[in-house]
Amino acid sequence: MQTHVVPPKNPFLLYLRSRLSAGLAFAAGLLVVLAIVLLRGRSLVPVVGVAGAYAVVTIILFFSRRGAQEIVRESEEDQLARNRQKISTMEQLRERISVLRLGDERISKAVEYFLQESGSYLQKCRELASYSPGANERIERVLEICQVFLGERDEESTGRRYGVPEGGAGLPAEQAAEDFARDILDCARVIKDRTVEDLLGGGDAERLEITNELEENK
Repeated sequence: MQTHVVPPKNPFLLYLRSRLSAGLAFAAGLLVVLAIVLLRGRSLVPVVGVAGAYAVVTIILFFSRRGAQEIVRESEEDQLARNRQKISTMEQLRERISVLRLGDERISKAVEYFLQESGSYLQKCRELASYSPGANERIERVLEICQVFLGERDEESTGRRYGVPEGGAGLPAEQAAEDFARDILDCARVIKDRTVEDLLGGGDAERLEITNELEENK
């Protein structure tokens, strides 16, 4: 399974926002408040002492094994948030594709298969909080294919309306539609393969079981 782990860029900032650091800061703040309330005019030295002790303990913990664990935990939470945002973006692209009125049965059938496979893929993405860059690229590509097809169809419609002769360089409309449909089907198959290979991984038996599960969920 691809985890898309990115090395932390600001480990100290990650540590400072961790639960361990927050607990330490709360304890230090509480001691400062107590010193001010109880000692009043004589609180300067205790307050400085607490602040110094807090700084020293923070540095020690930051370089300790416990501090490293806190940094890893915070970094993983950031990565999960980025993964969920990416998945949400792909779901929005898929939704845009699902509402397109394509007006060609071959392409509509190909898109229907794509929606089936991409839906299963995105469901697994949500379950695992992970994704496949290769599958995401194919979702983006299908949207691009559909937009190109609709653009060409609009141009043909405009040309017929105003009697503009069709250019000789382009493919015939029937052949173009076949090519678009084939490209969409290829993208759907890649998404299906990436769901098993990239997102889930495992051995051959596990992959077969996962593939069967995906088929049953359709």
